[in-house]
Amino acid sequence: MTKPSIRYVVKAGVVVAAVLLTVSARATLQDRWGRQQQGALLPSGHAITPVAVQNAVQLYLNPGLPAYPDFVAGLAVRSTLSPDGTTLAVITAGHNSLYKADGTVDVPNSTQYVFLYDVKGENKRSPALMQVLKQTNAHVGLVFAPDGGTLYATGGSDDAVYVYTRSGSSFSSAGSIPLGHHPPGATGTARQTGLGIRVQPNAAGLDVSADGRTLVVANNYNDSISVIDTASRRVRYEHDLRPYFPANEGRAGLPGGTFPFAVVMKGNAVAYVSSDRDREVVAIDVSSPTGGRLI
Repeated sequence: MTKPSIRYVVKAGVVVAAVLLTVSARATLQDRWGRQQQGALLPSGHAITPVAVQNAVQLYLNPGLPAYPDFVAGLAVRSTLSPDGTTLAVITAGHNSLYKADGTVDVPNSTQYVFLYDVKGENKRSPALMQVLKQTNAHVGLVFAPDGGTLYATGGSDDAVYVYTRSGSSFSSAGSIPLGHHPPGATGTARQTGLGIRVQPNAAGLDVSADGRTLVVANNYNDSISVIDTASRRVRYEHDLRPYFPANEGRAGLPGGTFPFAVVMKGNAVAYVSSDRDREVVAIDVSSPTGGRLI
């Protein structure tokens, strides 16, 4: 009688200990998850969270190519929401090279992609893919016009801004705006007109003014911005961001402007341009139709 009782007590004790350990582990995990969700609080009041926020969903960027049903486009570099909050656009700038059965490159499908999602109503919980646009080359520039009827995307080494216009619920290509760093249709070394040895231009970030009339593009490898009139789709002027340029400090040796990457417009007049190499933000007054001015 005594030994079975002892065994029973020992077993009961082990079970209780296991339950307590499980509860403790679960509480620890929940506490850890809570801390991760809370993240690190920044002076701005925002938080950096190392894991996805609750209720987030993961969607693979599959453009639905008939010949490559399992292909997922690489390197999504920028997303932007339409002004009315109903359409989400995502652009890729990855190495999306696809090969045919004979080993040759499938050029028409080896492009970059712009994915357009419906995010209104119930689709806010899980965006519904509406459309995929092919773009030869791309970089980090993607923005809707203030009226939501036009979408602008930079073309990276194509040295251009691609334009897409809305008709109903879909977008279609409306051509491109050349930035003029190399001749139209240039190939090979004729395209190497960036600053440096064998460097091509690279249209990077961009933004549009509040009235939709001005588009500002960062020329990543030309140390400049291009200021575009959206009505005529022509470059008004190019503003050199380097410090010794006359419209800037005008003095050599000072920080400023090289490797511009992203652009944010304030109102209709000021473009804030990030400079990777110089670790700074350059503010330029672009309100003049003929030239920029360093602020």
